[in-house]
Amino acid sequence: MSATVDSSLFARYFGECPVISVEGRTHPVSTHFLEDVYEKMEYCLALDSPASGAYFAQHGEKWKHASSSVNNRRGKKNLVLSSWGDESTLSEGYVNPHYISDYYRSYNERTNQNLKRLNEDVIDFDLLEDLICYIDENCPQGAILVFLPGVAEIDLLIDRLSALVRFGGASSDWILPLHSLLGPSDQRKVFQSPPDNFRKVIIATDIAETSITIDDVVYVVDTGKHKENRYNPHKKMSSIVEDWISRANAKQRRGRAGRVKPGLCFCLYTRHRFENVMRPFQVPEMLRMPLTELCLQIKSLHLDDIKSFLLKAVEPPNEEAISSAVDLLYKVGAFEGHEELSPLGYHLAKLPVDVLIGKMMLYGAIFGCLSPILSVAAFLSYKSPFLSPKDEKQNVEKAKATLLNENLDGSSSVTDNKQSDHLLMVIAYDKWSRILLQNGDKSARQFCHSFYLNSTVMHMIRDMRLQFGTLLADIGLIDLPKDTLRHKVGSRKNNLESWFSNMSLPFNAYARCTSVIKVETTKVFLRDTSVVSPYSLLLFGGSMVIQHQTGVVVIDGWLRLSAAAQTAVLFKQLRMTLDAVLKELTRKPEAFDQYRFLPMCTLVCTGFLLHNVADC
Repeated sequence: MSATVDSSLFARYFGECPVISVEGRTHPVSTHFLEDVYEKMEYCLALDSPASGAYFAQHGEKWKHASSSVNNRRGKKNLVLSSWGDESTLSEGYVNPHYISDYYRSYNERTNQNLKRLNEDVIDFDLLEDLICYIDENCPQGAILVFLPGVAEIDLLIDRLSALVRFGGASSDWILPLHSLLGPSDQRKVFQSPPDNFRKVIIATDIAETSITIDDVVYVVDTGKHKENRYNPHKKMSSIVEDWISRANAKQRRGRAGRVKPGLCFCLYTRHRFENVMRPFQVPEMLRMPLTELCLQIKSLHLDDIKSFLLKAVEPPNEEAISSAVDLLYKVGAFEGHEELSPLGYHLAKLPVDVLIGKMMLYGAIFGCLSPILSVAAFLSYKSPFLSPKDEKQNVEKAKATLLNENLDGSSSVTDNKQSDHLLMVIAYDKWSRILLQNGDKSARQFCHSFYLNSTVMHMIRDMRLQFGTLLADIGLIDLPKDTLRHKVGSRKNNLESWFSNMSLPFNAYARCTSVIKVETTKVFLRDTSVVSPYSLLLFGGSMVIQHQTGVVVIDGWLRLSAAAQTAVLFKQLRMTLDAVLKELTRKPEAFDQYRFLPMCTLVCTGFLLHNVADC
């Protein structure tokens, strides 16, 4: 069992079952909390530092935006005014709500002042920079591992350290970032040993907390923050939240310092926060992620009523989250009646993806545009293939523009693909796949290097495409080549990839013709977006309400389109007809004939519109 799991919680759940503990073999690690760091370094928190309460009192909510954009300024007012004996001119209206003077009687006055004026929600980059320099100057050889919540914070600290004389020149080559957006070769650098008299400083997200072990790390600097996905069932929106880690996470981070010899961990939070404020364990995924797929699987496995089943969990989700998931499944068409699986829901339960992506895949097969939809589904289910090397954002954007403006054969594209992030990923994959099949893996890796693509991600996307396509074949919506199983594993992959990419096959009949993920951070951003036609929304969007007198059509309760009442009514009737056809197809996929369906569907839609327009 993981060290970050509450074993006593599971023991109680399973009737006080016994727990067997196996201690890991690690060297002792000494821990210094924030008050100890202040004391050792004789640090003075600047009143105009973003980490100061006085800064918060002056700027109010603006400090949140300053911290989210990662402020590179350094507080200096205290250095000047305190030397004049005039520090009282700065505002001290803010008092740290977690400051309790009785806890810090053994510490000097400056440390108490720092703790009293500290805004604990903001990372003190001044202190972080000074602490790394302090370790480098006063501590024996050994790598420093710094935990920060995100890529922006990592880039800022690298910039600040590289600007120092101590870490300038050749030393800056050993200030290494570590996060999931780096390519494999950049991630592997953290395992290399620096030359003598050089200090390796690894600045990482929580990817370094449990996933990997770096043998020469002796010093850990823990800011106590991480970012995790949260789902708001009321807004139906995923949020990337910066939050305090749990005590279990803190212990995991501390343990990174004791792998090869005794280590030191410097925590940039107080002992009081660690012992009394931090939650013991991380919030379970069931309590912070959407429950749609889980609810679908519960009904697929005939496990009882969804709500009553989930309330039996070790830590059950709240009822609002359950209701939100069930409501979405009804809107998608996966449920009918009293939480019963519809034919569409039955097929969606077989696909290991989000239900909206699964429905897109099914419709992609039905409407003859399977290959690009397989790519989009794989990228949305996994992650973007584009790397984000520091200081090369402009080059990455140029590479993306080049991909969009070239056809597979290298000629200029006449199609405007710039309005779709999804098409960008499809084009990148198609070019990579073609190079891989024709010229081999070495050329494919060179292509990835030229266009800032992660080769490992591209291979994963390829495997996911083949898995998704095979599952759609199991459902009965597409055919597989008859000799697939005769080939060896490598050639079988190539054979299937060529099959799913073959534009002459009926499931790709319209693939040559040319979803939005909404994420909340400190602001709402649209990530991975495509411009879609209003007609697509009218035919496949949410519920449609026609306001006859005003000539407005409301889609999904919020999107307003202008349309003449007669036109809107025609589209609503056409949509009902199309829904009925698609429902019958999902009910009997074995009877699906793409050679007949797509031309028939086009003729029916055109005839329907012409007939009704003539009647008007």
